[in-house]
Amino acid sequence: MKSSRDKDIQEKIDKYVRGTLTEKEIQELWTEFAKNPDLLDDLELEVGVREVLKKKANASKNAKTYNLPNWVWHASAAAAIILVALVQLFRVESATDLNSFMVDSIPIDQMEIADVVRSDNSFSNKADSLLNVGFAAMSEGKDAQALQIFDEIISNFTTEPYASKAYLNKGIILYNDGDYSEAVLSFEESAKRAIDNNMIAEKALWYLGNAYLNIGESEKALRSIGEAYQKNGVFRKPAFLLYQKLNYDLGNVDFEETPSSLDGN
Repeated sequence: MKSSRDKDIQEKIDKYVRGTLTEKEIQELWTEFAKNPDLLDDLELEVGVREVLKKKANASKNAKTYNLPNWVWHASAAAAIILVALVQLFRVESATDLNSFMVDSIPIDQMEIADVVRSDNSFSNKADSLLNVGFAAMSEGKDAQALQIFDEIISNFTTEPYASKAYLNKGIILYNDGDYSEAVLSFEESAKRAIDNNMIAEKALWYLGNAYLNIGESEKALRSIGEAYQKNGVFRKPAFLLYQKLNYDLGNVDFEETPSSLDGN
């Protein structure tokens, strides 16, 4: 059952579509979307996004037209409406701060451990054990010990997914310790090695983008976050929001540069 708050947001969307929302109400609506993108899962839009844009354009003779990337039209209506929301949100004088879209610290449950307990006596058994021991050390606040364990995996086990997991875990520790430059190197290696593991690659790319932002590398962050979005996984929504915010801050207000165009596709 939807909460009264969700119903209120749906009513505001309906009023927006019909052109009866005030400017203040519109800004409040977009702010809600930026803060709570998961609410979009429950929304049922009565018209397509193209019609929403058309109504918005006709509302003012001076309305600026934004060219939306092709991939937006293949996404769900709920995801696409975020783009409209962000254009409105980022154009106001008190634009949402970039930090509100970034990862402050990475939860420990994002670290990678062994998938299963193996029944044979192969060397991979040791790698599995080391992953779990490293995770346990991190859980106990023993960052230096955990880093040493993950470095041991990286040095001795090249078979995937061990190295990509170890690099990812190492990057998470470094990120949370504020060592963003070193975290960048670890996340880059993890993403490179996890080319056949979509889940690890997406996680590495998402956190890589955030690490880049923390060292002022906005263009590189844009590329990594766009690649994370393309993985179409658990970080798709936050990647979408941060990607569009970065686009705006970098002056790409027409949103012509998309994740696919950055890759040359």
